[in-house]
Amino acid sequence: MATSSSKKSVLIVGGGVFGTSTAYHLSTRGYTDITVLDRFDAPSKDSAAADLNKVVRADYPNPLYARLGLEAMSVWKDEKHPIFSGMYRETGWIMGGHEKTKPWLQSSYETAKEVGRKGVEFLGVPAIQARWPSLTGAFDGWTNLWSPAAGWVPSGQALLRMANAARANGVKYRCGDAGYAKRLAYDSVTGACIGAITADSTLYKADLVVVATGANTATLIPEAGREAVAQCSAICVMQLTDEEAKKYKDIPIIEDFEQAIFFPPDENNMIKLCSCRCLTNYNNKHVPGASILHSLGDYPYDGCPKEVEDEMRAFVADVAPELKDRPFISTKMCWDALAGDLNFRICPFPERQNLFVATIGSNHGFKFLPVIGKYIADMLEGSLGQEWQDLWQWKHGKIPEDFKDPHPYPLRDLSTLTGWQEKHVPGRGKMPWTWSRL
Repeated sequence: MATSSSKKSVLIVGGGVFGTSTAYHLSTRGYTDITVLDRFDAPSKDSAAADLNKVVRADYPNPLYARLGLEAMSVWKDEKHPIFSGMYRETGWIMGGHEKTKPWLQSSYETAKEVGRKGVEFLGVPAIQARWPSLTGAFDGWTNLWSPAAGWVPSGQALLRMANAARANGVKYRCGDAGYAKRLAYDSVTGACIGAITADSTLYKADLVVVATGANTATLIPEAGREAVAQCSAICVMQLTDEEAKKYKDIPIIEDFEQAIFFPPDENNMIKLCSCRCLTNYNNKHVPGASILHSLGDYPYDGCPKEVEDEMRAFVADVAPELKDRPFISTKMCWDALAGDLNFRICPFPERQNLFVATIGSNHGFKFLPVIGKYIADMLEGSLGQEWQDLWQWKHGKIPEDFKDPHPYPLRDLSTLTGWQEKHVPGRGKMPWTWSRL
């Protein structure tokens, strides 16, 4: 579509992973009029990536995502990369499953073998404890798939780095009320999207409008409520002593797809836990019938529900029981938009000229931060490969019959749980979700 890219203005609503990567990649293609709107300055505290860390891996049943994961991994591993050098920590990844997730693990194993990935294998508990003696838990009932070529990245730092690189290339960021998009604007005659109106009543107009608002998508596009379902993965952080951190420093990422994720300690001796038992937010004040973001901007002190916290302690007992009663120095709700098929939506929005979506990270989008904007730019220019168009097209909530959900625990709504209001603490200033100046 962009036959003269330097003359096309682009408005990106949302400064998370997809919006930031899009802004950066467009800025390297000669686009000179790019504006990003976000309620918060980078790293936006409403972005799922404004977090201590995220998993980076290429283990997928779908060969397209496996290929995309390897492409992103090559950037994360590049020690000379101008943005991401030194960020990737390769620790390996134990994927734990039970009856409902064994098919997903088996499919991932088979895909790894098909593409020639080495070292991916199933491990019994004795083999795990022989390799990592600090993992003293029983792993009772687990089936464990080991992948050595995986690791983690300090995600809040990475998002901030890419946003700063986009700014250095001339991308304009608007934050606070001036960046808080409240509604999209449409031409009264043609119905084409012409821009967005922010909380301070400013109308930002552009030739191309890209909605990259993740868990808040339904607030701007009400029709997206069935497609972009906001879900929360609760985050809990525990502090280790220097001696404890030394003990656990070489462990892999451990994920039980039906419980939670246990990360190795970071440079501040903190271990992050992330629940795999997602929550919705249908009982909200803004969009009836849709699950949307429970924003830290509106509820800065809300944290992990007590029921989920208890479940995560049971998970820690499976892995490293000596830490199961450790106090959490900070908890928060990490929201993303999920599609029923867990695919992204990178496509023109149906029946709306000049309106595009690049959103719905489905809890696995961060790892593609370095490269996903390239594909979004291709989509805007009409050159995205057909296989990606088919994967990422708008599907109106439809789920394929052969879909395998890697996180099958039944959804619960936030309103049915307890103990989450007014419990968040800053975590000694080390938490990326507290860094935004606005």
